[in-house]
Amino acid sequence: MNEEAIFSRIQLLDRTWKLSYAEAGILCLKVNTEMLWQTRLDPTTGLPCASWTQWVKIAAPYSYATVFQAVRDCEELSDVPESELSQITRGNFGLMKQLSSAVRADPRVLQCAKTMKAEEFTEEIRKEYPTQHLETRKILRFVGVAESAAEKIEQALAMAESRGSQTRNESLEAIAVEALQTWAMEEEIEKMAAEIPMEEL
Repeated sequence: MNEEAIFSRIQLLDRTWKLSYAEAGILCLKVNTEMLWQTRLDPTTGLPCASWTQWVKIAAPYSYATVFQAVRDCEELSDVPESELSQITRGNFGLMKQLSSAVRADPRVLQCAKTMKAEEFTEEIRKEYPTQHLETRKILRFVGVAESAAEKIEQALAMAESRGSQTRNESLEAIAVEALQTWAMEEEIEKMAAEIPMEEL
């Protein structure tokens, strides 16, 4: 698949807010490793993209933070064949990353990762592979949230779900990742602006 086809596919997924997590990770990782981003012109400047990050933000402006996370997850699971990786649900990536490469290669484990919900998959691994050290879950509680704030939170959770999250936990994590990426980018911009000599402003 060439850059044009990948770019069109990622844009389609981004516009419909039904970003396939695994597919986005696999395709954008290919663009990065093969440096295909160099062939894309930035529509605002008419110049070639200067980096893969710039390419992602052009291709997936609504979901670029999710794409970054998907690529990192796919990199960590590079030992899993793409044909299998592409079918793993987003909710099971975290657990798959905790498993040893030998366990990940088990066809039964791969099948569970593709078909089970995260909670079911976790229980299956605990039962079949008790020596695998799985991350425990931490309970978070938010007490006394104002009605107007609760409404905004629910809207954000629903938007995360529309973009591929399968549970409220996944939605909350996706929102947190998006916020961290956005704030990090804002800090980077502020740092760059602060380094510009006053006479150039």
